[in-house]
Amino acid sequence: MIAAGVACVMASGAADPAVASEGAASYYFAGAFGSFLTAVAPEPGFTAASQTLIFGGQSQRAVLRGRATFGLSASAVYEYLAGSYAFEPQILGGRLQVGAAAPVIATANMNVSLDTRLFGTLSNSATDTGFGDMLLNPFAFYWSFGELHVKLAQWVVAPTGRNYWAFDTQLGITWFHKATGTELTVLPGIMLNTTNSATDYKSGNEFHLDFMANQFLAPTFAIGLQGYWYKQIDGDSGSGTVLGPGRDFVSVLAPTGDHAMSTLDIFARPIQTFPGGGPSERVNSLAT
Repeated sequence: MIAAGVACVMASGAADPAVASEGAASYYFAGAFGSFLTAVAPEPGFTAASQTLIFGGQSQRAVLRGRATFGLSASAVYEYLAGSYAFEPQILGGRLQVGAAAPVIATANMNVSLDTRLFGTLSNSATDTGFGDMLLNPFAFYWSFGELHVKLAQWVVAPTGRNYWAFDTQLGITWFHKATGTELTVLPGIMLNTTNSATDYKSGNEFHLDFMANQFLAPTFAIGLQGYWYKQIDGDSGSGTVLGPGRDFVSVLAPTGDHAMSTLDIFARPIQTFPGGGPSERVNSLAT
């Protein structure tokens, strides 16, 4: 069985040689929340979606299964399937959506190596395929104030792959200019981690920020810039922290191209919507 958080080793592990977090990993998928119209309310009804995530990277040292590991490099591929339901009646003045997501296919390749004077380079590798950690979304509230849209969401990571829970609270703000099709979005979040009972390792709590600037060229196609900023806000703790309470940090900015039928954010943008319309209908409705 493989853990969803392993993918984040690849994204953040290279940022700090004294890597923090157990396995140099986080449940936060760096950059995965980037899309378009993130804080715009979905249409009422059921939503089904899919997203493929590919990560890769390296770390000089990390703690894996209670042991210090050196020269870690890894890559991972995840296929997430998600389902959600958006209620039509207003609740707390906005639209409520609930849902869940699960990596039905999760594959990771990991390699470790250590250079020694007496024995040369010692190395080992492993590949694992299985079911990762589920994401539960007990609530996501959406409010609209003209061209400004706000989203408050709670994500819960259930340990169906690893041995600890995480609670990620996010506040998204999207500004969408109807006349020009220009969008600016920020999505900060705080993730609180519990202790891994199998290793007595508690990864420090984390702050993350996704940000997007998109220009719509068509109702279902946009180009722009997407980035993320990640910071572990307190140190690791527990008897399993054999490398000490380090803290991770990483930031990335990259160009993007988003299309309604391909690179969708599974947490907010549907590939198919039942019975409401998809992203093109929402963009058109905002532009009128």
